[in-house]
Amino acid sequence: MVHPVQSVIESLQAASRCPRLHVNAMFDGVVCPDFIRDQWRERLIIDLDPSYPLDLTFLEEALSADLSFGGYVTRCTFPYGAIYVVADRSTGRGIVLDQNMPESVKRTRYGKGTGRKPALRTVDGIGMDPAPAQASASASATATPAEEAAEPTPDDSQAKKRRAAFKVIDGGG
Repeated sequence: MVHPVQSVIESLQAASRCPRLHVNAMFDGVVCPDFIRDQWRERLIIDLDPSYPLDLTFLEEALSADLSFGGYVTRCTFPYGAIYVVADRSTGRGIVLDQNMPESVKRTRYGKGTGRKPALRTVDGIGMDPAPAQASASASATATPAEEAAEPTPDDSQAKKRRAAFKVIDGGG
């Protein structure tokens, strides 16, 4: 049976795309230069560029290829268990193998285990202090309808400035 990593790589290559692998270089059985393992540890990214003669070989439990790191060409082997993402380099679409993903990567990727909420920051000088907002909310609950009508409404220019701080990102979908 063909491993899912092999299947996605072959599909991308058949479509003339460049597969990008995210590899845990600390995984048992990974063969790569020591300086690469020391530098990238659990976050090694490999592009299987079809324009380079990789001599890519799929084995039963791993894949191997001739890879160049800063001009230094070496035969590398990556067990399938060390590969946790296979995606198209240009679009980012592919597969994520959560069972292979190292815990340190999961924590930063999914925010697990931090126990802290992200800090809020002011964007373009527009920011709201949560304490006064809560105080005004509780004060308005006891205010009379005439007092509520006297409260100023948010200025349209402020709303436009807040909206301008958002950036539209194409999610690829």
